[in-house]
Amino acid sequence: MLTLTALGAMIAACSDAGGVDPDAISGPELYAVRRALDSALAGDTLLSSDTTLYPTLAALVFPYIDRASRIVSGSDTTRAVAIEMDIRMPSDTGDSLIADFTMLLGWTGFDRVTGSVDSVYFIVGSGRAPVNDSLRAHFAIDTAGTGTGLVIHQTASYSITRWLARAGHLRTMASSYGSGHKLGGAGLSWTTFRGTVSGDVAITAKLVPDSTTTVTSTKDFGSGVRALKVRIRAS
Repeated sequence: MLTLTALGAMIAACSDAGGVDPDAISGPELYAVRRALDSALAGDTLLSSDTTLYPTLAALVFPYIDRASRIVSGSDTTRAVAIEMDIRMPSDTGDSLIADFTMLLGWTGFDRVTGSVDSVYFIVGSGRAPVNDSLRAHFAIDTAGTGTGLVIHQTASYSITRWLARAGHLRTMASSYGSGHKLGGAGLSWTTFRGTVSGDVAITAKLVPDSTTTVTSTKDFGSGVRALKVRIRAS
């Protein structure tokens, strides 16, 4: 297990989120998305054989997600943000963690009255742009060409239904970032970069746990969506 508790706390305390931005996410909306993800993923191994994957992402990434683009297709407006991770750090066992992976987080139907979000899409693939990964039920971050994902439905009463990927793809064509914002301490350093990622995603997913129903979704962000790159290093 990685020694990430202190790192996560320091990042949460030092997030560079803020400022006036047309793609800014309101606090209640982001909280609704996080609640849906926490309910669907915390303590679960659906997305990877690594049981620490989701808690790690929650600690290292979510404090910085405060902006998301709108992908409009007819009456469907999806908010989406791409995240690229570049991690090089030792673990408690003495091994080194070297991980490059990409995520697309999207959602629709935020209800300001109930504080719920209708649907959340969470797609994970190996590598960083350009990526061309096929989706399946499980994957390993260090296996090129593979990815997975979930479609999560949240009701107004906050109950969760989830569908796990069985087919589809995650493609990113290119990424572009500005200068980084670096923080660190106690032998750890992390740098966040704001920018854009272009590509598209398609997912066919089956209901968990009994696979009785299937959902499909496609999202085209070829013109680019807001993106965050997180680079983590440890001595």
